[in-house]
Amino acid sequence: MSFSNTEPRLLPCWEAEVLISKTRVNGPGPLGVRNVVPITGGTFKGVLAPESADPRPFKGVVLPGGFDLQRERRDGVKELEAIYHMQTDDGVTIEIRNHAMVVKDETGQPTYRRSHIRVEAPEGPYAWLNTRFFLGTVESARPGEMVIIRSFVAV
Repeated sequence: MSFSNTEPRLLPCWEAEVLISKTRVNGPGPLGVRNVVPITGGTFKGVLAPESADPRPFKGVVLPGGFDLQRERRDGVKELEAIYHMQTDDGVTIEIRNHAMVVKDETGQPTYRRSHIRVEAPEGPYAWLNTRFFLGTVESARPGEMVIIRSFVAV
């Protein structure tokens, strides 16, 4: 198999420390147990256009009011769909839709925690976010209190 020089590379874009509150279990559904985890706040920081000659730092807060819909599948895999907003230090609100999968081994330890992230930003200095694909990682920093989301842009 041969690859061209257009193979994608992943570059770090932002890291968010997302605060969460207690999981609400909504019971079983056809795809497994359904949960909702409220997102209560947090912070983020990163770099816009890290592949360019002019990368720009950005940072801000994760706004309260978001949520993470979770499915605990019968095969033990957890699917997550988090929807929340990040507000930059200069007052711009960016919508995040993060679809993740967490796979655990037989001891319950995560072996795979990856996501694809869809971003919607208004026109202006953050519009670059609307024109790229993002992959991410999900890490429980303080179980039941905070998760860390790391985002990487495919260039």
